[in-house]
Amino acid sequence: MNPGQGAAWPSVTVVVPTRNDRRVIARCLDAVVGQDYPGPQPEVIVVDNGSTDGTPKVLARYADRVTILDERRPGGAWARNAAIEVARGEWIAFTDADCVPRPDWLRTLVDAGRRHEGVTFVGGRIAALPPANAIARFSENLFDQRRSIEQERPASFISANLLARREALVACGMFTPDYPRGQDTELAWRSQHRFGARIAYCDEAVVEHRNPSSIRALIHKAWQHGSGSSRLLGEFQAFHGRSLRTRMRQTKPYTDLLRSMWALLPLPRRLGGTDRPLAERRDAFYFALFRCVRHVSFVYHSWRRARDDRRAGRA
Repeated sequence: MNPGQGAAWPSVTVVVPTRNDRRVIARCLDAVVGQDYPGPQPEVIVVDNGSTDGTPKVLARYADRVTILDERRPGGAWARNAAIEVARGEWIAFTDADCVPRPDWLRTLVDAGRRHEGVTFVGGRIAALPPANAIARFSENLFDQRRSIEQERPASFISANLLARREALVACGMFTPDYPRGQDTELAWRSQHRFGARIAYCDEAVVEHRNPSSIRALIHKAWQHGSGSSRLLGEFQAFHGRSLRTRMRQTKPYTDLLRSMWALLPLPRRLGGTDRPLAERRDAFYFALFRCVRHVSFVYHSWRRARDDRRAGRA
């Protein structure tokens, strides 16, 4: 029997961490509690991570439909872990306060989990929330779950649209709180490296996300990516077969940086020629800018970590 056709639908908990999201949390929760799910009524847990902007007043309007937790320790990992510890669902679905899941999101995400036998995590598609400007539409490339799960090695996922088996998630150790960024990637790598977790992708399970929509926000996101990548590569050296110090002695980090800087030069041929449509040339510029800042951040933070490893006598 195809589990997507005849098997009973499992219980599921939806977790939404929030901090100072007064302007957006209501739209997210309206979409979450309005899900078209054919199984048992989903449990919805919202974790307020120390909001000071009036978010608790908005959450109070949903008190009869969701469970509201208060987790004062700052960070999305603390908030998500607090919900995982009390969740009753066999599966746990994660999204963020700045996301709006489509009505069939939960059903299609859980169905994908049932159809992929033995899978631990399922990631869904993250689209730009309309109306979206050119930068926000381009930023869909930064949240490409298909690429992260099906093409990158080791695979990773993004917790803005994620489903996990609760039992397996707890066994893997849940989210690591001391990661300010890259908590989901760290969990993905650790789960595969130490526990043999399997990750699947579901293109039909869609949440719409408030993507970065300004040059400043794009630069900030790129800097975070570079810093997070540096830390992850440093802490998973055995997984990748070489130390961060060895990596920084090779030429690739610097050639990547030079290529991204070269692509930013304001010459038509650097961006593919003036015969290309304006939208393509604009996206090429955003991509080059993002890569350049990310590489600068990666090299900067990697050299700092390599120096600290050397001083501490680590490889």
